[in-house]
Amino acid sequence: MGLEQQPALEVPQPRADCPFCVRQDLAHILTESQSFFLLVDHAPLIEGHLLLVPKAHYSCYGTVPAQLEAEFLQMKARADEFLRWAYRQPVFFEHGIFRQTVFHAHLHCFPFGQLQLDLAAYHPHPAPTLAEIREWYAQHGQYFYFEQTPGAGELFLPEEMRYFSVLGALRKEAAVTHGAWSPPAERRENGRPKIASVVQKWQAFAQEHP
Repeated sequence: MGLEQQPALEVPQPRADCPFCVRQDLAHILTESQSFFLLVDHAPLIEGHLLLVPKAHYSCYGTVPAQLEAEFLQMKARADEFLRWAYRQPVFFEHGIFRQTVFHAHLHCFPFGQLQLDLAAYHPHPAPTLAEIREWYAQHGQYFYFEQTPGAGELFLPEEMRYFSVLGALRKEAAVTHGAWSPPAERRENGRPKIASVVQKWQAFAQEHP
């Protein structure tokens, strides 16, 4: 019996109004694979704030097809390796399409270290792989995602109170070592030295870990 063939990958068309679809508009790309970019956030919350972004216009990671999962995990592992080398253990966060400001999938990578937040009261749904995120999205639609322990991502119901409770817990814990969070315009203005530092550290990391 012959090998089963994967269904053809349907790649969404880029959108002219999407800042992640137009490559020349993307600054500070650290590395890329065939289907993903790893770049520095243009308004970093802290130094080392990265984004893992699919090149095609998928609305959230719940719509990224199974054929890209291995490549996604490889790029995520590279981000994890760099952030541990240059800063601390990362945590990962995605809005899904809940409270997004850019409707193109992007995974936030923050080197906050081991936060050890107890989020059990918010009834998370385990999502260790993209398969669980796709399944949730197909059945329920919106979500937001948080991963503070490697390989133990969790999905949360898209409810305002739940969302701000989880984010508030993260902000409170992170503020102990990283200071108060500031609005985007202020982060863009004050983020230039942070971005330059990340780029410099990535260059050193890439030479040491090709």
